[in-house]
Amino acid sequence: MKAVEKRILLEEVGEILIEKDENVTLSLAIVIVSSIMFVLFLFVPKIYLSINIYKTSVSLDSLTRMYSSLENENSILKDKIAILKYKNGVTH
Repeated sequence: MKAVEKRILLEEVGEILIEKDENVTLSLAIVIVSSIMFVLFLFVPKIYLSINIYKTSVSLDSLTRMYSSLENENSILKDKIAILKYKNGVTH
């Protein structure tokens, strides 16, 4: 009897699922697609801007590190020039 009860239960569940599938209409599909498009319309610009801000930040960080390195190298070269001027007796 348990197998018969299981089969009956499965048939009832199958009928319920089929009924739910029949309730999907064209207007519901249009609403779902419109909702997805609206959400994409809202979030795609934010994602685009976030990516561009990140890329610009990385580029700016790289340029800042290069600038700092060049400043340090410039100060080292100025010190070497000052030492050479002192050794050669040149003053300004």
